[in-house]
Amino acid sequence: MPTVRLALAQMNPVVGDLNGNMAALRDVRAAAAAQGCDVVLTPELALTGYPPEDLLLKEGFLDAASSALREVAAEKSPTVLVVGAPLRGPEWGISLTPARDGRYVSSDDASPRPAEVANALAVLAGGRTVAVGAKRLLPNYDVFDEQRYFHPGTGDGQIININGVAFGLLVCEDVWTKDGPARDLAAAGAQCLLVANASPYAKGRREERETMLIERARETGCVIAYVNTVGGQDELVFDGQSLVVAPDGTILARAAAFESELLVVDLDLPSSDHGLVVAHDPWGERSPVISRRATPLSRTEEIYRALVTGTRDYLAKNRFRDAVIALSGGIDSTLVAVIAVDALGPEHVRGFAMPSRYSSEHSISDAYDLAARLGISIDTLPIEAAHVALSNTLDVALPHEVAGLTDENLQSRIRGVLLMAISNDTGAIVLTTGNKSEMATGYSTLYGDSAGGFAVIKDVAKTLVYELCEWRNADAHARGKVAPIPVNVLEKPPSAELRPDQRDDQSLPPYEVLDPLLEMYVEGDATAEELIAAGHDAELVMRIVRLVDLSEYKRRQMPPGVRVSSKAFGRDRRMPITNAFRPGRS
Repeated sequence: MPTVRLALAQMNPVVGDLNGNMAALRDVRAAAAAQGCDVVLTPELALTGYPPEDLLLKEGFLDAASSALREVAAEKSPTVLVVGAPLRGPEWGISLTPARDGRYVSSDDASPRPAEVANALAVLAGGRTVAVGAKRLLPNYDVFDEQRYFHPGTGDGQIININGVAFGLLVCEDVWTKDGPARDLAAAGAQCLLVANASPYAKGRREERETMLIERARETGCVIAYVNTVGGQDELVFDGQSLVVAPDGTILARAAAFESELLVVDLDLPSSDHGLVVAHDPWGERSPVISRRATPLSRTEEIYRALVTGTRDYLAKNRFRDAVIALSGGIDSTLVAVIAVDALGPEHVRGFAMPSRYSSEHSISDAYDLAARLGISIDTLPIEAAHVALSNTLDVALPHEVAGLTDENLQSRIRGVLLMAISNDTGAIVLTTGNKSEMATGYSTLYGDSAGGFAVIKDVAKTLVYELCEWRNADAHARGKVAPIPVNVLEKPPSAELRPDQRDDQSLPPYEVLDPLLEMYVEGDATAEELIAAGHDAELVMRIVRLVDLSEYKRRQMPPGVRVSSKAFGRDRRMPITNAFRPGRS
């Protein structure tokens, strides 16, 4: 019975950085070879990063990707390298499905794809590309729009044979469908399914993913080796947590969450003559490897790590070294500051307290207490003089004294102007501090607290903000460290402090009431009628639904932020701004 040593390269590529990604591919192949691996599998589109979006509409980009793949393929190694890349079908001899075949999801003929591009896996061995397989199922939901760019493969040539073991080649969506491509490859003789993935993180996704892989392994009778991308790309963050699952559903190996890793496993499988034989340099005697089985994170820690990873990579991949944050002493800016420090280090984060006439003394002291605990610099920029000056200036344009929401928004916009000026002068990015509950209901100021380059917690509901803060303090205590978040910040009622004695619950329902409604309406796509039928107060439901619907124009102008839910504001919730539909009216 042959033994094949398999490596899963849980990588963090950068979209469009072909040279950097090529170097990373060389590194993982060398690391796999150093451990005596027969084959190393890389994530979906590892060569280009995922998702490359409309870069795929540029012929020059596709030319460059093909050239890069040929360059990597020409380098000889005893380890077979399986690389995810976008490849033109005719150029690489890939068999593609030109139209919907009635069984598998195929492309829409009206989409603007270049001619016959595949989301492909290339098998590199002996100084050349010896086989190429194409993704068959192209997702077109949530954050995915692959039917815009790719043609589906037919499944031809997607079994290779290494050291007497038959491997089937699949890409992400191909393994999610029961009685789909995974079953077909198993029926054709595959013993182990190599599945390359770029599966974005969302709450609960790990459990869903593992349940599906166990089901698919039992259905096919195959070992499933599932490698996932790790790291942040714009709003998306990828959690890794790559897996090897035995035919009986046993998890043989699991990689860590949110970390690059080479996961190695030995597979003892019966000898097979199925598939294209891939020549590689056979290994001599090898000591068995003990595969790693990383312990899954708790739900709260997983979300926190996703936010840190997404923030770190957005800044690093876009060449921002430093961040500035308005520190109000409130819970939201506190969480953003703590995440920023964990992502960048305290020397790269700078806080600014910007008190107005309505700011309480404890807000300033809480901000300074936070800065001391985090080891970041903080300065005070009072906005009272600017507030007075702009109010007086507006006397010319307004027939009455500046007051109410106009006055509240004016304060927020003054702070936004100051932070953006500091950003212009220093090159540091402004991290905004608004949460999902506020963005959903429009409880934010355009060009004020929404002004900035990255919205760290835009997909985090207010109640979850508190949960994450409590977890971060508990984690610090468990590690013998100082809790970063002052107790007073956790205990005081939330307030924007833009008018005397202001509290959030004067404008919004309590967050423990509001957030479940928002989750059902925004993430669950429930209608107002369904919310009322579920037992929620009709007047409250209609009020919240109206706030959400009317605030779409604001959200379109918000900066990007980390996606951690099943449906975030941004790339996967696409509501029209101009929208006359209202509950109860056709």
